Amino acid sequence: MKLKKKNQGFTLIELVIVIAIIAILISIAAMKYSKTNLAAEAAAHNSNVKVLKSAGILYLIDHPDEKSISIENLKPYIESGKIPKPAKHLGKATTFTISVTEDGDVDVEPGLVKVSNNSLVEENGK
Repeated sequence: MKLKKKNQGFTLIELVIVIAIIAILISIAAMKYSKTNLAAEAAAHNSNVKVLKSAGILYLIDHPDEKSISIENLKPYIESGKIPKPAKHLGKATTFTISVTEDGDVDVEPGLVKVSNNSLVEENGK
């Protein structure tokens, strides 16, 4: 009896299944990466809002008679002297605006953001 040599290798179906599994894993990883980037962008934006609000409060302490604050006036109150920009995925705003409310509080627009449905939205619902 002759022993037949076994064919070694993969069939086309096996290769297609392996490629499909790899594609599914890549798509899951890409979605996780996207959410992680948005979360990091939201955290950086929220940190910038807090820094600008603190700088605005310091400015009002030094200039108590002021009723409005120009973003340029805050440069000396920010450590780097560089005005940050809002999160790019927030969409509508390209710069921050600082205002003083009637009760003397500092308001920063766009305000704090959160990640919702794979996008950034302001926490106060704007």
